[in-house]
Amino acid sequence: MNHPFIQNNNIYKYLIAWLLISGIYALALHFFYDFEWVIAIEDSLVFNLLFSLFGLSYWFNIRYSPLDKSQVFNIAISHIVVGILSVSLGVFLSRTALMRLATDEEYLQYLEDSLVWRSGLGVMYYAVTILIYYLIIYYDDLANKNKQRAQLETMLKSSELEMLKYQINPHFIFNSLNSISSLTIISPERAREMIVKLSDFLRYSLGKENDQMTTVKEELDNILLYLDIEKVRFGDRLKVETQIEKEAQHFQLPNLILQPLFENAIKHGIYESLDDVTIQLEAKKDGDVLRLKVTNHYDPNAVTKKGKGIGLKNVRERLELIYSTPQLLHIEKSDNLFTVQLDIPQSISE
Repeated sequence: MNHPFIQNNNIYKYLIAWLLISGIYALALHFFYDFEWVIAIEDSLVFNLLFSLFGLSYWFNIRYSPLDKSQVFNIAISHIVVGILSVSLGVFLSRTALMRLATDEEYLQYLEDSLVWRSGLGVMYYAVTILIYYLIIYYDDLANKNKQRAQLETMLKSSELEMLKYQINPHFIFNSLNSISSLTIISPERAREMIVKLSDFLRYSLGKENDQMTTVKEELDNILLYLDIEKVRFGDRLKVETQIEKEAQHFQLPNLILQPLFENAIKHGIYESLDDVTIQLEAKKDGDVLRLKVTNHYDPNAVTKKGKGIGLKNVRERLELIYSTPQLLHIEKSDNLFTVQLDIPQSISE
C-alpha cells in the first residue's frame, strides 16, 4: 500500500489539517499567554509543521510493522522507541529554532518552562497520527476484502449459471438420441431427418454458448429449430402458435431459457395425451419488463411421466441468479391449461 497522503494526492488535505491545528495553537498562545501575534504564529508554525513532517514518516513504521496478535509486544516496543525518539527530536529542534528566532525574554523563559507539555503534545500527535494510519489500513484492507469477495461471488454466480445452462443441452440430446434410436427401426428416413435437424440445432447452440443473454428473436429462432426436431417425432400432433409484439423482439433474455419450458409442455402435453397439442408462446412489453407466456393443454388426470425435474427448477434458479430477484417465474393451471409466465427485467441487478 502506498503512502496514503503522499501517493494518493491527499497531501493538501494533510497540510490543511496541520494548518488548522497550527491556527488553534497560535490562538491559544495569543489569548491565554498574551504573546504577540508574531511570536504566537512563529512558535505554532515551527513546532507544528515540524511534527507534520515527522507525521509523514510515521507511516513507514506502521507499514512495515502491521498489527499482528502474535507480535503485539514487538509492535508496542517499536512504537515506544519511535515515539520517544521522534518527540524528543521534535521538541529539541523546535526549541533550538525558536530560541534563535525569539528575542523576548519572557517568551524565552516560557519556552524553557513549556518543554514538558510540548513533549506531552508531541506524544499526543504521535498517538493520533498512528491511530489514523491504522484506521486507513483497516478500511483499505476491508475494501480489498469486499472487492475480492465480490469478485469471488461473481465467479461463483457465473459458474452456477454455466452449470445450469449446460444442463439443458445434455438433457435434450439424451431425449433426441433415444428418439433417433427408435426411429431407425420404424422409420429410417425420419431418423436421418432428425439427425440433420439436431446437427443444425447443436451448431446454433454451440455458436451461442459463450453468450449469457440473447434477444427474443434469436431465442425464438432457436426454439423453432428445437421444435422442428420434435415434429419429426410427433408429426402434426405438435402445433405451435406465437404472438410476439414487434417491439418485444429485440428485448433481452437469458440464452436457452425457453427450451426447458417447451420441453415441459411437450412432456406434459403430447406424452400424456392422445390428442393434438398446441403450445402457445406470447411475448409482450410491460413497462421495462419482458413478459413471456408458454401455454399448453394437459390432462390433469393423466399419470405424470417421471423425470429429473430439470426444466422449471433450472429456469427459476437461472433467473434468480441473473437478476438477483426471486419470483420471476409464475405457474398457473386452469381449464386444462398449464401456463408458465416469465417476467424478464430489462436491467440486471449488480
